[in-house]
Amino acid sequence: MTSKQKEGETSKKEKGTALSTGTREPKIREPSTFEGNRDDLRGWLAQLSVYFEILEWEEEHDDDKIKYTTCLLRGDAMKWYILYAEKVPAKSWTTWGEYKNELKRQFGPVNPRDEARAKIRKLKQGQSSMRDYWNEFRLIASTAQLEGATMSQFLIAGMKKQLQQAWILAELDQDDVEVITLWAIKKEARMETLKYNKNSGEEPTKTDKAVRNQNGTFRSNPTYEPMDLDATKRGPRPNIPQNEYQRRMSQGLCLRCGKAGHRIPNFNGEKRGITQQR
Repeated sequence: MTSKQKEGETSKKEKGTALSTGTREPKIREPSTFEGNRDDLRGWLAQLSVYFEILEWEEEHDDDKIKYTTCLLRGDAMKWYILYAEKVPAKSWTTWGEYKNELKRQFGPVNPRDEARAKIRKLKQGQSSMRDYWNEFRLIASTAQLEGATMSQFLIAGMKKQLQQAWILAELDQDDVEVITLWAIKKEARMETLKYNKNSGEEPTKTDKAVRNQNGTFRSNPTYEPMDLDATKRGPRPNIPQNEYQRRMSQGLCLRCGKAGHRIPNFNGEKRGITQQR
């Protein structure tokens, strides 16, 4: 490799690891390490793929990609590679594609389709948003190799109960999993909006302060009493306890003196011959 080629390779690496030197290009985060967890392998390889694109290593550079990837191995993954580093067994790969396939064979699912189908049956939305649930569902479904109608059934079965009930009420004759997902995302957004509006509504303010009459007795809070439609036609309420007021009202007695035969508007003790006790 000539000096110019080396300079070109160095500039590419610097581009991938330290693009924060200027204001126009953001700093690119390097891929994470890999400990040998089967559930992490697919996402980790995706990180490497994007990173190699940034370095412009899509074509060729197999040896560089193998060496860089090996430097990120940790834990069980590094234990697997130690013997190859010591050259005890001969390496079974010469290209990046062969090396990646060997990683998948060692740390990927043993039976990808069956394992994916088992996962998708157990997958539930839980507290996640419909978008997050769909992204995880879609990733697993890509390996499960399910038919459209079966995939839709599993998707609906894993949704929140509220969305399942809304789907039943909607009575939509639809098996397209992406159409169902779009409907569920919009429905969930509407439900969240209604929930927010309900929770943010102002409730009537109650007071714990008891209101006293002029004679020292207590009366109930007038804020929650039934509306008196004749309030504009009546005079002031008699200064009597609430229970006594209700008794006189229910028995048709005079609210002022508590006797039968007349009401407050017609009260005239002297004209009726009623002697008031003093």
